Amino acid sequence: MVTSGQRRHYGAGIFVLAVLLYLYAPVVVTVLFSFADSPRLSLPIQGLTLDWYASALANPLIVTALRNTLILAAISAVGGCLAGTAFAFGVLKLQGLRLRQALLTASLLPAVVPLLVIGIALAVFFRFLGSQPGLLNAAIGHILVSLPFVILSLNARLETFDFSVVEAARDLGAPPMRAFLDITLPLIRPSVVGAGLLAAALSLDEFIVTWFNVGTQLTAPVLVWGLMRRGVDPSINALATLFLMALLILIIASSQLGRRKSA
Repeated sequence: MVTSGQRRHYGAGIFVLAVLLYLYAPVVVTVLFSFADSPRLSLPIQGLTLDWYASALANPLIVTALRNTLILAAISAVGGCLAGTAFAFGVLKLQGLRLRQALLTASLLPAVVPLLVIGIALAVFFRFLGSQPGLLNAAIGHILVSLPFVILSLNARLETFDFSVVEAARDLGAPPMRAFLDITLPLIRPSVVGAGLLAAALSLDEFIVTWFNVGTQLTAPVLVWGLMRRGVDPSINALATLFLMALLILIIASSQLGRRKSA
């Protein structure tokens, strides 16, 4: 006989399974149809093929979009790490707790403000400056969007950082830059690299801010949006699957580095 506790347990399991299916069923379908040998997106699938991946990578527009997307991801990773690390160290050196909390809260605003507002605001700002839309404007937008997450990650690491080892190095005669390069940077490197990978992952699928600021340049999300307006092609499923794999790799790598820093 099934008890009331077992019924609640089964009910909770069914609910969790339903939520997971709701979240991941579209992703599974996209990946599945990227290997289907038929151009029609219908079940059952008769055979499997890699032709759609070859077709996607043979398209010069897709290759250009992928190159621009990787450039933006690299700029976001490097720029976000440099700006986020400098900001986190600067805030940590402030004496007033209220001022530190106010600055940290202000740094998180880009993660709260709708991306539509950020994209329009950046487009208007760049037009005011006379800057033409392009990859540079989009890269600045990507850094702005990823910066709150970089700051959060690095601030959490620096809150538990033992600065006494840095002070000991300074007492022994090491200049500030040497102490940073030899002591501080090796200790926080996993956090910095992990934050950079997270910034790159956020940049890969950023569409709204990019669309308002990239101009006539193409990135993968912008290109896919344009292609989807004409219908779903299996090569789009292949491109989406490649991006999914790249995002998973970046997120897993960032998570592993986060475990290393907390170990």
